[in-house]
Formats: sequence, C-alpha cells, structure tokens
Amino acid sequence: MLNKLTWAFLVIIISIHTLVLTKLIYFPYPELFVYPYLTNHGLKPYSQILDQHFPGLMFLPINFDNLGMKNEIIARNWSIGVIILIHLLLFFIASKILKNKQKALMVNLLYLIWQPFFEGWVLWIDSFLPLFLLPCFYFLHKKKLFLSGLLLGFGIVFKQTLIPLAVLLIIYIWWHNKKVKDALVLLEGITVPIALMIIYLFGIGVIKDFWYWTVIFNLTTYAKFGTSIYSDTGFLTRISLVYLTSVIAWFNKDRRLVFILFIFLGGSLIGAFDRASFIHLQPSLPFVVIATTLGFYQLKRKVFFRILILVYLMVSVWWLNIFYKGHISDKVFFFDNQTKMIASKVRQYTKPDDKIFVFGAAPLLYQMSDRLPAGNIFVFQFPWFLQVAGNRILEGIIKDKPKIIVEDREAIIEGQPIRKFASGIDQYIQTNYTVLDKVGNVDILRRISD
Repeated sequence: MLNKLTWAFLVIIISIHTLVLTKLIYFPYPELFVYPYLTNHGLKPYSQILDQHFPGLMFLPINFDNLGMKNEIIARNWSIGVIILIHLLLFFIASKILKNKQKALMVNLLYLIWQPFFEGWVLWIDSFLPLFLLPCFYFLHKKKLFLSGLLLGFGIVFKQTLIPLAVLLIIYIWWHNKKVKDALVLLEGITVPIALMIIYLFGIGVIKDFWYWTVIFNLTTYAKFGTSIYSDTGFLTRISLVYLTSVIAWFNKDRRLVFILFIFLGGSLIGAFDRASFIHLQPSLPFVVIATTLGFYQLKRKVFFRILILVYLMVSVWWLNIFYKGHISDKVFFFDNQTKMIASKVRQYTKPDDKIFVFGAAPLLYQMSDRLPAGNIFVFQFPWFLQVAGNRILEGIIKDKPKIIVEDREAIIEGQPIRKFASGIDQYIQTNYTVLDKVGNVDILRRISD
C-alpha cells in the first residue's frame, strides 16, 4: 500500500510540474535550433559556425535538428521530457542514498518548487546537464568510478564548464582512497567521450578553430567583454535562501555522502559565475534539493528547526507568488508571429539556394526560412563575437552579395546599438541595399543593381 501511495504522490508531483511548464513563458535558446540546422546543411562547427561552446547535440552528427527538435512546440516537449527524467532520477537516487522513499518524495517536491523559479522555463545546455550529473553522482557514491567518469565525460562534451568538477572529483578520489589507480580509473572514464569528440573534430578538420573558440577566445575576448557580474542584490538574495539552506546537510553523520554531495553542488555551480542568469544554476539545483532534504531530516528534532522551516516557507511563498504573477503567459521568445511572417517573406523573395543575411534581427530566421548565411559564415551578433569575426562576416556578404538582407538597424544588443559595434557591416548594407518590404520594425532589403 505504501509503495502505491508513494508512486501516486510522485506521479502527482511530476504531473503538476509538467502542467506548470505548459503555462509559463518559454525561452528555448535559438542556438539549439540554428547551430544543428547549419551543421546539417554542411557548415563546419568552429570554422564556419563560430561559437565558444563544446559541441553537445548542436555540432555533432547526431544533433537536435535531426532528432526532430525543429520548432518551439517540439522544444517544449523536450523540456518537459527532460524534467520528467530528472524527477525519476532524483527519486531513484534519493531513495537509494537517503534510504527512505518519503525523503525521496521531499527531494522531488523541492525540485518542483524551485526548478521553474530558477529559469526552468528556459531551454539551454544547462537544462540537460543533470541527466549526466545525477547518475554520475550515484555511481561515484557506489564506487563505480569508470561509469561515473564516463557520464561526466559526456556532460563535458555538452559544456566545458564541468571540467572544474572533473578536477575536483579526481583530487577527491585520490585523496580519499589514497590510490592513484582509482583516480586514474575515474579519469579514464572522463577521457573516453572527450577523446571521441576530439577525434571527430580532427576528422572534419576544425580542431584548431575549436581550440581557439572554446579556449583562447573564452579566456581572452569573452572573459573581458562577455562576462557579467552579479550586481543585483535581489538576484543574489534569491539564490542565497535556497542554496545556503542546503548547508544544513553538513550536520549529517555520513561524511562521505555529504562531501561528495557538496563537491557536485559546488563543482556544477562554477559554470554559473560568468553570466548573471538563473538558467546556469540548473545543473546544481538537484544537489541543492538533495542536500536540503538531508539537512531537514537531520535537524527535524531540533528546536530552531521550526523557526528555520517557518522562515523558509514564508520567503518561498513570497517569492513564488511574485514569480508566477510575472511568468504565467503563452509567450514564446523568438517564435512570435512577426518572426514567422518575416521567415515566410524571406522564402517568398528568395529561392532555396539563395543566401541571405540577418543583421540585428532574430538569427532563428536562417532555420525558420530554410536559408543559409552569406559566405557560409555564421556567428551570433554579440559585440564580443563581432569584435573578432566582424571582418569575416563582411567578407562573406561582399563575396555572396545576398539577394535579401533582413535588418533591424535599431537593435540594441548587450546595451550597445548594433549599427555602432558593427559599423562596417552597417555601412556596406546602407550603401548597397534598399528597402523592399517591412514587418514591424524589421526591414527586408534587396540589393541595389550593380
């Protein structure tokens, strides 16, 4: 009877979470659509598709595009599917590690409460990382070092910000087990997926470009111009309650479990510090709710625990009330009617083999209109990218002389007008193109006859 009731509660929690995600605004990152689309149409990652992330399912032969994630409806289904899998992993792992299904339900309940709040309505690389990190954590706890390393290696192929976690785990295994061999077994598992990735990149001839964008560029231009610090007090306080509460897990007597748990929590949190966005907290959130549950049950007989719970509940209700008032909507970023209309007009004014160029408008237009960028060169038009790649983009426009350019000349990106930080491209467009059509604030330009 208890098992049936437990599973019923788990199904209710997952169902509520699913319902919540269908009622919130939705922000699937355009990179998840544009990069796989361009890859599947012959553009090489890092050489022609200029980006700073490890390939994951964006640049590999198996990617989001050929797995069917081609629009916002399918993407939301992916988001919901990922959350369901994370809930199941949380329940299984928490049941085994905490040795109590009621505690496992508490873990899932806390995940339901906080996952949407920390930009759970966004789909980005970070959204997928718990699928690797949770089983990695479980296998490490069970001393299955190669399997643990293998899963972490696949996570690194998705996002290189997990490399510090890998270093921490290798050091921990060497220090705790007093055996270099055990650390090497973990390292071997981590290395396998990364080695396969490198072999593939060598095979398509982009390894030097990969090194530049994912290492050199990240440590130089991006570190200087693309990172943002947490200056908003409200932003920090909203993180503090949820994350600092997890510290009470230190009172648990299972020191090995607590130590591993906080290595994963801290290591997966490192990648959240370069950009002020809650989505980057998603990889660490499952470990926060496990640690919080562990601490709650450890301290439940303490007098001050009731005060702690009261404060936790009051602040949670306050924040969640504000959050849901501002986020319940059917809005989907980038997949608005205006962008879809522009894509339709681009298809109308061009042939399938014609190249186009998008300046300041939604980069998703390449994928939505099924057209390739001029010069077969693509980069997201952030100031720090165009500082390095602006001349290559301009050379591609001059070379291919695209029939159509989609332009939002008034676009402000990262607080800067695009016509200012991409002035060379802007001047060329103004000299050689004239307005053909207009949708909202976006111009569709045609080339002036030579």
